[in-house]
Amino acid sequence: MERPILNMRDERKKSIIENTPAIFQIDSNAEASGAAPWYEVDSKSEVGRWCALIIQISRRHGVDPRLTMAIMYMETTHGYYEKAYPDFLENIIPLRKSVLPMNIHYRYWRQLGVTKDKLDCPHYNIEFGVIILKRIQERIENPTIAKIASIYNFIGAEKVTNYGARVAKIHLSQPWVGKGCSV
Repeated sequence: MERPILNMRDERKKSIIENTPAIFQIDSNAEASGAAPWYEVDSKSEVGRWCALIIQISRRHGVDPRLTMAIMYMETTHGYYEKAYPDFLENIIPLRKSVLPMNIHYRYWRQLGVTKDKLDCPHYNIEFGVIILKRIQERIENPTIAKIASIYNFIGAEKVTNYGARVAKIHLSQPWVGKGCSV
């Protein structure tokens, strides 16, 4: 069966949610920078805290645990600012739409079974992130860490982004090794 080529954001999202066959085209990008931005704070990484869970869930779904770790590292060292927003304000001013450690947008992915309550549980948060990563990976011909991560960050990505290039660099450098986690 020939898989359809899906490059529009909404088509890709539907394919991931319904787990239908597809090809997501994404080009390499020599101009994408893998450099750490000034606001990346290594001490905010939650990879060491959830290492065993990441390995268990990633392996169960056939995803490289280091890919999951690199995504989580990226999200928690760049997305820590959302923790500064007090939980009690969520009911008054719902500004937060995604939940760490995998930084999953609960409204965007609700048709996948994602809810804010489930994402507040690290096990489900990581599992949903891994499921999304696996489904993206399966739909890219000749997948690379940078391509998978670029689409994880923006489902409509057509070429590798700075986000994807940074995740690829983190995947190689493994900054969590020696800090409670190694694979």
